[in-house]
Amino acid sequence: MQHRTLEVTCYVAGAGAFGVFIRWLQDQLAFNDAGLAERSWFHLIVVLYILAMAFLFLRFVDRERNRRRSLPEDFCQALANPGRLYAALRWAAGGIVCLGALLLFSASELDEDVVLLRVLAALALVFGLSYPWLLSLANKPPVQRRNLLCLVSMLPVLLFALWLVVCYKENAINSVAWSYAIEFVTIVAAMAAFFRLAGFCFDAARPWRCMFACMFGCAMCVMSLADERYIGMHLIFLGCAGFLLLCNWLMFSHLQKGPPVPKKQPDDGFERLDGIYVPPEDPTAED
Repeated sequence: MQHRTLEVTCYVAGAGAFGVFIRWLQDQLAFNDAGLAERSWFHLIVVLYILAMAFLFLRFVDRERNRRRSLPEDFCQALANPGRLYAALRWAAGGIVCLGALLLFSASELDEDVVLLRVLAALALVFGLSYPWLLSLANKPPVQRRNLLCLVSMLPVLLFALWLVVCYKENAINSVAWSYAIEFVTIVAAMAAFFRLAGFCFDAARPWRCMFACMFGCAMCVMSLADERYIGMHLIFLGCAGFLLLCNWLMFSHLQKGPPVPKKQPDDGFERLDGIYVPPEDPTAED
């Protein structure tokens, strides 16, 4: 199973790296000196390449499903990452995000949206410090502080939601959609990926969708490094790509043979995200 996990990881990293090259060629050849987009085949090539990446990642997911494999929906079973190597990887990704947050905070002093950018940097700093801790909790079942776990899992979602507002505000009067379209898609893809990962913390996981979202979000975060923005934002994207690639590795590593173990039905009467609990009929009851 490890060789297939390594194969998928290499494909995701390679797709992101090749995407950087294609996006860079588009920036160099499809825009004039005034920064306006010209008619070019690279606009179509970029779109086709993103669709091809999505199709490839879907094929990886379908391949494992067709082999009748499943991923546990429990947070600790799906994302367990014991050992010093995993600890170094998750804290390295968190360190990159924290460094990007500090650089963004210092470099945005003269920006007209300085308040939004500094709030964004503060969220990124908290995310970079707390998410490695969140992943470390998967090694200590059962998780005791479930409420705090859920709160930390939503920090990257909030981070990219604010980033979406910043992207819109900075490009509100920008008529060249291609100058910010890739960043917009990347923000949405990364936000969806971390939202899917948060599903494991909220006991509402969709493993196959989460695996696809992590692969696509990681590749788009790397692809966006070709654009011009604050170096701090580049580092935040890079650190998030590291988190998503690590989580995707963990999920593929923990795939099991056979169908997933069904969840126990809740007995508290509340609705679940995946349906409404219907209590079993009492065989002694009268018709």
